[in-house]
Amino acid sequence: MFESWDLSGTSGRRLIMALGGMYVVAGSGISFTNVAIDWTLGLDLTVFTLVAGPGLVTLYVGYWLPRSEVRTELFSRIAKWCLGGIAMMLGIFLFIYLVTTNAASVGSMLILTSLSCLSGLGMGYNGARAGTRALNADEQRREAERYSKELQRYETMIETVNDGIFVIDEDDYFIHVNDAYAEIVGYDREELLGSHTSLVVVKGLNDLSNELQDELLADDGEPKTYDAILETSSGDRIDVEATVANLPKQAANGRDIVGVVRDVTERNERERQLERQNQRLDSFASMVAHELRNPLMIGQMYCNELPADAAPVAVEYITESFDRIDDIIDVLLVVTQGHETVPESTPVRLGDTARNAWNKVDSPDATLEVLMDGTISADETYVEHLFRNLFENAVEHAGADVTVTVGELPTGFYIADDGPGVPLDARETVFEMGYTTASGNGGMGLGLAFVHELATVYGWNCSLTDSADGGAQFEFTNVTETKNPV
Repeated sequence: MFESWDLSGTSGRRLIMALGGMYVVAGSGISFTNVAIDWTLGLDLTVFTLVAGPGLVTLYVGYWLPRSEVRTELFSRIAKWCLGGIAMMLGIFLFIYLVTTNAASVGSMLILTSLSCLSGLGMGYNGARAGTRALNADEQRREAERYSKELQRYETMIETVNDGIFVIDEDDYFIHVNDAYAEIVGYDREELLGSHTSLVVVKGLNDLSNELQDELLADDGEPKTYDAILETSSGDRIDVEATVANLPKQAANGRDIVGVVRDVTERNERERQLERQNQRLDSFASMVAHELRNPLMIGQMYCNELPADAAPVAVEYITESFDRIDDIIDVLLVVTQGHETVPESTPVRLGDTARNAWNKVDSPDATLEVLMDGTISADETYVEHLFRNLFENAVEHAGADVTVTVGELPTGFYIADDGPGVPLDARETVFEMGYTTASGNGGMGLGLAFVHELATVYGWNCSLTDSADGGAQFEFTNVTETKNPV
C-alpha cells in the first residue's frame, strides 16, 4: 500500500520528524497527566522511556538524514517503513480486540507503536542505504557508458579529420597520434607512440623564444599557433602550421599538450614564389620607370621649345601626353612599390589640390563642387593623382555632365558623384590591380588600385559606398589633419 504512495524526499523527512515529535509529546503527556494518576512513579518513568525514547531517536534521525549518505529522494522510503511498522502494530491490536473483545490500554498501544515505528525506521534506513548504493552504481554505469560513447565519438572525429593530431606529455613524448599525423610524417602509429618528438620535429615549440613558449604553454585554455618544420621518415622536410593547447591537468600526472598540424609546404612555396615574382615585378617597374624618365624628360624639354603658334593644338596634345605619361609612371611605382616610392610628406590643402586636379580633366560639361578646404600631411603630387583618377573615373562611368563633390568627413574626406553608382558585389573588386571596364578605351586597371594603395601607404581607410544622389562615394577616413600652413 505504501509503495504506491507518492511522497517526495523532503516531505518524507518532515513526516519522520513529525512522528518522532508526536511520540515525544505523547510519552510526556501520558506519563505526567491525569491519564496516569493511579500509576506509580516507576511505571510513569518506564512508560515515558518506552514511548518518548523511540520518539526522540526518530526525531533525531529525521534531523540528521540530510547529512547522511542516503539520497534525498529515498527519505520517503524510510517514512513509509515507519508508517508501515505503526500500521502493522495497530492491525495486531485490532485483531486481538476482535478475537478477545479486550481493548488494549493507551499506554501499551503507545509503547508498542513507538517501538514499531523505531523498528521500521531502522529497516527503512538500511533499505534506503542499499537503494542509495544501487542508484549511485547505476548512475556511475550510465556515466561510464556516456563517457565511453563520447570517447568513441571524439576518437572517430580525430581519425576522420585530414589534419594531423597529436598528444604529448610534459617530457615531449608522443602518447597519441591519429592516422593523418602518421601519414604526414611517414611513420606507423606504433613507431610514434612512446617516441620523443625529436624523431620528427626539426624546428618546433622548443625553438621559439622563451617568451613565446611561455605564452603558448600558459594555463589560459586558449590555443596558440606557430610555424614548425617536420622531417619525414624518408628524410624530407615539410613546413607545418601547428596549433597547440594544454589539456586539463591530471592529479597523478603532469600536463599534456594536444596539437593539430597542417602541411603548409605547398602554400609556403606558393607564397615564396609570389614574393619572388613581386620582387622581380618591383625591379622591372623600377627599371621601366627609370628608362622612361630619361626620354620623357628629353621629349618634354624639346616640346617646350616648339613654337606654340606654329601648331598650337598639336603642341598642346603632345605636352598633355607627356604629362600623362609622367603621371602613369608615378601611379605605376606606387602600385608596385608602395611605401618605397612615396616621398616625405608636406602640408597639402585638399581644396586647392582637388581644383588643380579638376583642371586637368577633359570634361567641360562636368561640374566640381568643393565643400572643404582642410590641410593634411601627404605628397601633393600623389594626392593630385588620387583626385584626378577618381574624377576621370566619375566622368567615364557617370557621364560627361556628371557633378562631382569633394566633401569633409569627421576623420577625413570623400569624393562623390551623381552617377549610377557601383553594385555591392563589385565594390571590393574595383580596387584590384588590372580590373577595368574600359579596356576597349585603353584602360589598364591601375587607377583605383593606385587610389587604394596610396591610402594604405598613408594609413588611411578607403571604402566605397553610395552617395547622397545614388552615385558612387569614395571615403577616406583616419586621415590626420595638420595645422601647418601651406
